[in-house]
Amino acid sequence: MTDLTTACPALPRGLRQQDRCARALAGQRDLIRMIARMMSWIWAQWRRREIIRALNKVDDHLLRDAGIERGQIEEFVDTLMARWR
Repeated sequence: MTDLTTACPALPRGLRQQDRCARALAGQRDLIRMIARMMSWIWAQWRRREIIRALNKVDDHLLRDAGIERGQIEEFVDTLMARWR
């Protein structure tokens, strides 16, 4: 007579409880990573739009003093965001 610890390796791979649990956990981890990446992207895009909106409200004279032309705001923000990543 065998106990369950010795009987498990004799089962086909698809029927083993450990394999099913491991696959389910791996799937959950992948889903969590995907959601985390998506939330990070959403936050970065929101932050980018907020910075552009704030810089568009600034006077042209102040922007020139900072070394930014009005037409370069998006490029400047993209460079700034790239540094943060």
